[in-house]
Amino acid sequence: MLVGFTEDGVPLDSTQCQRLFDLPGQQPKAFDIEIPAAVLARLQALQSDRQKALLEEMTARNAHWFDIEMDKLDRWAEDRRASLKVELEELDDAVKETRKAARLAPNLPEKLERQRELRKLEGNRDAAWRSYDEASLELDRQKDAVLDGVSKRLEQCSEAENLFVVRWCLI
Repeated sequence: MLVGFTEDGVPLDSTQCQRLFDLPGQQPKAFDIEIPAAVLARLQALQSDRQKALLEEMTARNAHWFDIEMDKLDRWAEDRRASLKVELEELDDAVKETRKAARLAPNLPEKLERQRELRKLEGNRDAAWRSYDEASLELDRQKDAVLDGVSKRLEQCSEAENLFVVRWCLI
């Protein structure tokens, strides 16, 4: 990150600082390597402000990403639940119909056959309920993974190291 300011104290943005390196330059024969404390303090303040702005930008980007991922998961969950509910309703209807058919069967062999069908349908319904529960657990796992990812992103730390200070004089 590049920070700088003019002699008048007007801060330069990173692009302006970077463009200064595109200009041809010369180092004067006699130069003072002592940097005034006021200049260092101003540069550190600018650096701190720039670092805060970058962190806020990253946080906003992460929040946007988080919202998108949670929306995707929520929509997936709603679709999955809706399809499983339809399947469960269809199985419940089939169970009711088979129960009624078993009661109304005219003889014992047909009643036994209908009861076997009923047991099979109830087993399918139980399996559908398990799928519903497993889908809910999978959703929770995926949400936890997203939350863990966001937590790790928030744990990021930043460091700044002053590499050099340049004083430019444009002529």
